[in-house]
Amino acid sequence: MVKEIDFRKAVMHDTAKERYRTPAGAVPAGTTVTLFLAIKDFYYEKAYLVVMRGQERAEVEMQKDEHGLVAQYTTPDEPCVLWYWFDLQLAGEENKIFYGADTGFTAGAGKVYWGVPPAFQITVYDRNFVTPNWFKGAVMYQIFPDRFKSANAEQVQKGLQWHRDMGRDVFYHEEWNEKPLYEPLPGKETYQPCDYFGGDLLGIEESLDYFRQLGVEALYLNPVFEGASNHRYNTGNYLNIDPVLGTNEDFSRLAKKAEEYGIRILLDGVFSHTGDDSVYFNKYGHYEDVGAYQSTDSPYFHWYGFEEFPHKYKSWWGFETLPEVDETQRDWISFVIQNEDSVMNTWLKNGAAGYRLDVADELPDDTIEQMREELKHTGQENVLLGEVWEDATTKQSYGVNRRYALGRGLDSVMNYPFTGAVLDFLQGNKDAAWFKKFLVGQSQNYPKEMYYALMNLLSSHDVARVRTLLAANVRPREMTREQQFHFVVTEEQDRQGAHLQKLAAALQFALPGVPSIYYGDEVGMHGLLDPFNRRTFIVKDEDMLEYHRSLFTLRKERQVMKTGHVAFYAHGADVVGVLRYIADGTDAFGNVMEDEALLVVVNRSGRKQEIVLDFFAEQQCMTEASLRFFRDIDLQSAVSLLNQTAFQFNEGLVGIQLEPYQAEILEINWV
Repeated sequence: MVKEIDFRKAVMHDTAKERYRTPAGAVPAGTTVTLFLAIKDFYYEKAYLVVMRGQERAEVEMQKDEHGLVAQYTTPDEPCVLWYWFDLQLAGEENKIFYGADTGFTAGAGKVYWGVPPAFQITVYDRNFVTPNWFKGAVMYQIFPDRFKSANAEQVQKGLQWHRDMGRDVFYHEEWNEKPLYEPLPGKETYQPCDYFGGDLLGIEESLDYFRQLGVEALYLNPVFEGASNHRYNTGNYLNIDPVLGTNEDFSRLAKKAEEYGIRILLDGVFSHTGDDSVYFNKYGHYEDVGAYQSTDSPYFHWYGFEEFPHKYKSWWGFETLPEVDETQRDWISFVIQNEDSVMNTWLKNGAAGYRLDVADELPDDTIEQMREELKHTGQENVLLGEVWEDATTKQSYGVNRRYALGRGLDSVMNYPFTGAVLDFLQGNKDAAWFKKFLVGQSQNYPKEMYYALMNLLSSHDVARVRTLLAANVRPREMTREQQFHFVVTEEQDRQGAHLQKLAAALQFALPGVPSIYYGDEVGMHGLLDPFNRRTFIVKDEDMLEYHRSLFTLRKERQVMKTGHVAFYAHGADVVGVLRYIADGTDAFGNVMEDEALLVVVNRSGRKQEIVLDFFAEQQCMTEASLRFFRDIDLQSAVSLLNQTAFQFNEGLVGIQLEPYQAEILEINWV
């Protein structure tokens, strides 16, 4: 009987192996993809490859060869995402099985279903898509400006007084190590982020040597433009630096000096909305210019969507302090993007190297593509990074499939799925096999140019700090701000958090992409959600700082960690490995480089682990040419770069001993 067949052994397709899909991974538009389905020891009458593009369905009858079934499909000439599975007709017209992706995944090995299955993904991207070479594998450092370092007290006080004179509430913390406010000021009904510690641009400039010694190559600054809050996501004037932070000239000097240190600066572009207290909307009349709220004759009136002028208007997620703009409106596009002295061009001319687009899902793809065109016209090495919380290749917003990851929009996105996955693994919510499947999926679904530029973060201004989550394993979104304010991590919890944070950092630096350090993570800072993840920079853990220095150094000195090929391992429930290698003299982009290989292995458990890895075995994400490379060389040893311990190879096998909560970084040696 058919149902007695063990289909796990009888049918196989793995998107991450060349013998099942060539080429593997995301492909340029117009590529012919060969798909192979291995069949063993059971009878079928016909088989079809089913490909979906939106609601369009194509069926290709598969042809038999000595090992199974094969079909070819040529992808469209326009970027898109395709979905596919296999239909196998057994004896009788109604007797079918289907082979599709494993539940919860869209790449890697699949399984048999008795109904229409989850589909495998093929990402089809623009053939001309490239991302800046300097950014691939660079190390990024994110700064919340008010909380990093204060160096110009006179300018800070002058700026605070300017805000007071504008009619705004201002509270200044006299002590740098105080906690931020989370309650309304006395006499006020609601909390407002109006408390300042006085971090400024000069403080960042004075820290450039610290960043250079670490190995930072990109600084991402949370908003620095004039705004009526400490976070400045409610922009008041795009063309002025907030006076608490400094002046426009201060920014130009910072950017110029940073460039001398080999560091480029990315600015936070908050373009989906402005502040209601802005020169453009001017709800409170604080500015001399006539704002959209004040008159239909305002030059900015058509930027906004008024339902009932002036009191009822579209705002970001219903926050009336953040009126939405129409990002397709001609005058707005000219002002922000296209004019020679547009907002984007102004700051590029003043030394910025690109933008992180706040809430990129709120910006139409056409607008993002116009931004890219203007940005790249100014300089091909400029970066356009988007805030996207999900898989950017398959993201939908407002019922529309987004195309910003398909080669004509963004260079990179914030890789929040990685943040969640590494936390799930290290907190014990998911095992090593699941984490490996996740890593394989990202490597296969993102265009390679973007995959090697993904912003791989562990913390940010919008999520709790990694040290706290790994120490206490709490759910901050289920806690009130008062509970978060009083929350304390015990010494024992902090020690555990430190162990696991090192493992998280090792994985972050091992993967292709741009490891991004949220200011203070490298020195052991804690914090739950806003505003407690935005405390002032204070060194808490010198050992953690030294550990991060070693990871920065590894990334800086070993090109293989930037653009090398990648493969993944999972052993039991608790151990994962990331292999980075350059084989046959070329990296992942075909650049000529010297062969080398590094293996990062992480043991999340509190007990010793002994594992054996087989370098001669076929691996997901590893090409057949790379596998031949490892089989042809004489592998000798895997030597720890941290403590010089050597593990010997025998016929491609290497046994590795890992201590509890240990991350090992091993150099693979051969002759």
